[in-house]
Amino acid sequence: MYGLRILKTVSQLTVTVRKGFAIWYSSYFGAASLFTNRVFVAFIIWALFAYSSFVIPFIHLPEIVKQYNLSSQNNIFPLTSIIAIVHIFGKVILGIISDLPCISTWNVFLMANFTLVTCILTLPLMQTYISLAVVCALIGFSSGYFSLMPVVTEDLVGTKHLANAYGIIICANGISALFGPPFAGWIYDITHKYDFSFYISGLLYMVGILFLLIQPCIQKKQPSEKSTEEAQG
Repeated sequence: MYGLRILKTVSQLTVTVRKGFAIWYSSYFGAASLFTNRVFVAFIIWALFAYSSFVIPFIHLPEIVKQYNLSSQNNIFPLTSIIAIVHIFGKVILGIISDLPCISTWNVFLMANFTLVTCILTLPLMQTYISLAVVCALIGFSSGYFSLMPVVTEDLVGTKHLANAYGIIICANGISALFGPPFAGWIYDITHKYDFSFYISGLLYMVGILFLLIQPCIQKKQPSEKSTEEAQG
């Protein structure tokens, strides 16, 4: 009897696990999957490129400081600390701006991304501590768009799918952050210059931003496609 109870319990657990897996699989890869939303897929592609560019300054800035003999000034107030401190204020200020009734959160998100990628591309051109500090402050401020990501994600997929969608976006950002530093190091090993890491990662980031720019076009196209399908049905 005891053995039968164990078998019954194991059988029930197996059925529960299978049902749970079926629900998970259908929500991510089934007909109602978030991946069938082309707007959301474009957002994922952006996320795969975005975060790697943000982490590269933290890796290469110390070497750039040494290259331009700015170690004494950097020791007083490290450039990476400027990014981190201003990043906190950027999150708050960009959040306040996006909450204004006449301001579009999506436009604030886009402008912050454009500012960040511009700073990434121009940072290697700065050769004085003051100019590097200004660019680093802009990097920190513009990267505050992270606080807008849940709002932007909700606008794309709705409240019902927000949890799953935001988890996917964070996972994509994590993948970007994981491969960004080794990729930057590989570029340095080939070119023996830190500048190219910023240029190439910035260009890849621009590719991701292009997918953000086509988002409104896709979003306008989808309702017309749905209405056509309904008319045919």
